[in-house]
Amino acid sequence: MRVVGLPILAALLLLALPPVAAQDVGGPSWEMGWVTDVDPKYVVDLEEDWDLTGELVYYVTNDGPAELNLDLTYDYDEDGPFSFDGPDSISVPGNGNETFRITVTGGSAEEVRSFSPSSSIELLVVGEEKVGDSTLRSQDIEADVAVPRMFRLVPEIIPPTNELFAGSWVEFTLEVSNLGNTQDAITSGEAIVRSCPHLAVGDLEQLTDVVVAVTAPDGKNKMAFTLKLEASSSHQERTCEVSISVASEGDGAQRSATFNVNVVAPSVDNSPVDGEGDDDDDFTTGDDNSMPWSGSAETLVILLVTWVYLRRR
Repeated sequence: MRVVGLPILAALLLLALPPVAAQDVGGPSWEMGWVTDVDPKYVVDLEEDWDLTGELVYYVTNDGPAELNLDLTYDYDEDGPFSFDGPDSISVPGNGNETFRITVTGGSAEEVRSFSPSSSIELLVVGEEKVGDSTLRSQDIEADVAVPRMFRLVPEIIPPTNELFAGSWVEFTLEVSNLGNTQDAITSGEAIVRSCPHLAVGDLEQLTDVVVAVTAPDGKNKMAFTLKLEASSSHQERTCEVSISVASEGDGAQRSATFNVNVVAPSVDNSPVDGEGDDDDDFTTGDDNSMPWSGSAETLVILLVTWVYLRRR
C-alpha cells in the first residue's frame, strides 16, 4: 500500500504546481503610452476662422524578440466637433519602440464655436495583439481633448439718421457682438475723431465693465448702446471721421468700427439788416450839406482878388 501511495502522492504534487507553460502562452509583453502631454487634457489649436488642428503622439514598446502586430481602434463621441485619424494597424520590430500619430481636425465653424471650452471629448485608443481572429492581448490609452477659449468682441456702428448741425447733437447706435466661444466683458470704450476738433462723442461711460454673452448665430442678442455726437456752435461745415473702439477683458485686444458724419454749419446772410440803408442815406446827405460851404469860399476868393486889383489902380 505504501508503494502504491507514493506514485499517487507524487501525481497530486505535480498537479498542484503552477502551470508555467500556460503563463507563457501570451508571449512577451508590450506597452502603449502617450508621448503628447495629455494631463489633465489636450487642447487643440484654434484659428480665428474656427479652423481646428491638433496632433496626438503615442508610443508602443515591444519587449519580445519577434515582430509585434497590433490592430487599432479609436472610440470617441462623434457628436462632438472633433475627428481623429490614425493608423488602423501597426508593426513594431522585436525589442523595439515606435511612435505613431493621430491627427485631430474639426467640423464646421458653427460646430466648433458652439462647443464650450469647459467641455472635453474622451478619445480611447485600443491596441489588440491577435492570433488569427482571437485576441491574445490588448491595451488601451485615453485622453480628454478640448478647445481653447476664444475671445473676440466686434463693434459695429449704425450711423445717425438725422442731420448734425453745428451747435446741436444727434444719437447713433453702437452694437457689440461676442464672436468668441466664451463669455467676455468690455472693460472700456474710446472715441477718436479725425479732422474735426469741435466734434465730441458723449455717453462713452456706458462702455465700462459690461459683460457680453456669446452672440447667437442669428445675432439677436447683440449688446446695443446709444451714444451722442455733439458739434459745437463754432463747428465748420465738414465731413468728420469717427472711430469707436472697445477693449476686451478676455484677451486685452481693442477692436474698432469707423464711420463718417457730415456737420452742417448755418449759412451766412450778407444782405443788409433793417436800418443799414438809412445810415447810408444819412451819410450821403451829409456830403450834400457840405456843398454850400464850398461855394462861399469861392465867392470870398473872387472878392479878395477884385479888391487887390482895384487898390493897385
